[in-house]
Amino acid sequence: MLLAIVGGGLQGVEVAYLSKKAGWEVMVVDKKSDPPAKGLAHDFVQVDICEIDQASEYLEKADWVLPALENDTALEALVLWGKTSNTPLCFDMKGYALSSSKQRSNSLFTRLNIPKPQDWPECGFPVVIKPSKGSGSLGVRIMSSPDEWAKDEWVRDQLVQGQLSKDQFLKEQYVVEEYVNGPSYSLEIIGSPDRYKTLQVTQLYMDENYDCKRVIAPADIEEELVRSFEQSAKTIARDMKLTGIMDFEVILHKGEMKMLEIDARFPSQTPMAVFASTGMNMVEILANQVLNRKMDYAPDQTSAQETEHVVIEHIFVSPKGIEVRGENIMKSCGPLHLETLFFGADEAVTSFVPDRSTWVATMIIKGKTKLKAWDKRKQILENLGLQLNLPLLPDIDPYGTT
Repeated sequence: MLLAIVGGGLQGVEVAYLSKKAGWEVMVVDKKSDPPAKGLAHDFVQVDICEIDQASEYLEKADWVLPALENDTALEALVLWGKTSNTPLCFDMKGYALSSSKQRSNSLFTRLNIPKPQDWPECGFPVVIKPSKGSGSLGVRIMSSPDEWAKDEWVRDQLVQGQLSKDQFLKEQYVVEEYVNGPSYSLEIIGSPDRYKTLQVTQLYMDENYDCKRVIAPADIEEELVRSFEQSAKTIARDMKLTGIMDFEVILHKGEMKMLEIDARFPSQTPMAVFASTGMNMVEILANQVLNRKMDYAPDQTSAQETEHVVIEHIFVSPKGIEVRGENIMKSCGPLHLETLFFGADEAVTSFVPDRSTWVATMIIKGKTKLKAWDKRKQILENLGLQLNLPLLPDIDPYGTT
C-alpha cells in the first residue's frame, strides 16, 4: 500500500515512521526541498500543495492521503481536491477548524462542562497568554503578578488607549486564562460517530520554553483519572461528530484533569510512544477506517505483561554538549532517518552521521518497568557523553518536578 503524507514536518515524521512499521510504501509531499520527514520516505515530491493541479498528479497514485500539516490554505485546497478524487483523504476539516481555535475549543469545554483552567480576569494571577491559533508553545507567555503584567513590553504593545480588556484579547485572537501547574498528560481518540477508540494515556515533560521534550508511556496515573480523561475525550468527540483522529492534552491540577487543548489532526511524539509501548499503530487504525476495512481494535486494556515502559526523548548534540530539548529542535538539522540500537537506545529518528558535530535525535528507549527504562535512559546519556567527550547540559524543568 502507498500512503501519501502531505507535510514533511514533525507530524510527517511521525506518520512516516508508523507507516514504515506497518510495512507500507511512503510518499512525502512538501513544498520545502529538505523537510525532516524526507529521509523516512521511499519517495519524496517537492510541490506546493496549494498548486493542487500539479500536486494531484502525485496524490492520485496513492492508496490514501493523510495530511500532516497545519496550513489552512493548503488544507482547504486538499479538502477541495478530495471531494472530486477517488483517492481517500483522511481528514476532518470541521473538527480541525474547531480544535485549531483555542477560543472556540474553550467555549466547547464550557458548554459540555469539561473541567478547564478558569478564564481571566475571574482567575486572578498567575495567568497564561497564548495565541488562539496554533499548537505547541509558540507565542505562549506567563504572567505571575499584576506588576509583571504592567511592566511587560509585549502587553504594553497590545494596549488600546491605555487599557487591555478581555474583549480586546478575544478580538486579537488570544486566550488569557488561569496558569495551572502539574503533570501533563495526552490521549488520542480515533473513530467516527458510531464508534470511538481511546488509546493509551501518555505523560508529557516540557523544556523551559514549554515545548514537549519527553514522553513517558504508560503514564503513571491512577485508573480513576484515566477513566475520567477518556470520558471527557469521548464526550468532546461525540459532540463534534469527529471522523478520524484527535489529540487531547490535560494538566492534573489539585486532583482534577483540566483540559488544555484539543487538536483534530495527526499528532507528533505520542503516537510513537504508544506504538513502542503497546504495539498499537494509530496510522494503521486510521487506514482501516478510511479504507472501510474491519476496524481491528485492540482491547481497551493492555495487560501489564504486554506493555513495555517507554521513554521518548529529544536530544540536541553540539560542540557545547548534549542537551535534552523540546521537539522543535528536530526541525533544525535537515532530513531525519531511522536507526536501531542507537548508542544503546532501541531506536532513534536522527540526523546523526559520523563526524558531524551538530545533530539531533528522538530516542526510543524501552524497559520492562518504568525504573528500568529510566535507568537505561540515564546510562545512554552518560555513555554518549563519554563516547563523544561532551558534557551533559542541565535538563531544565519549568515545573520543578522530575
